[in-house]
Amino acid sequence: MSVKAFIQSAKGQKKKPNNLFGFFYNYQITIILLVLLITLIRQSFLVNNFPFILYDKQKIINQNISVNQTLDEKNKQLSIELKAESEANMEILESIARYKFGLLKEGERYYQISQSK
Repeated sequence: MSVKAFIQSAKGQKKKPNNLFGFFYNYQITIILLVLLITLIRQSFLVNNFPFILYDKQKIINQNISVNQTLDEKNKQLSIELKAESEANMEILESIARYKFGLLKEGERYYQISQSK
């Protein structure tokens, strides 16, 4: 037998795995994907309690939204009160500044009348 004939006959012969591992050898990607799918399904439904955890999370979100709305209303009320108090304080400060220091607003004219003796 020549070398070329031997090489060609060697190329035509593939080493077959035995029957025990033949199935796994032929379908290894499919088996890996099935194991991965089963693992993901187990993780989602059994460990993470999948559909029911969504309802719990939505309930928590709704509670947080209602608390946030209450806090927003309270903040608006407090800011209105603060603005009203600061306006009243500003009026008091303005009157003190006018009386003691003679301060004027823009556009105002100041007339000082002195009494002659």
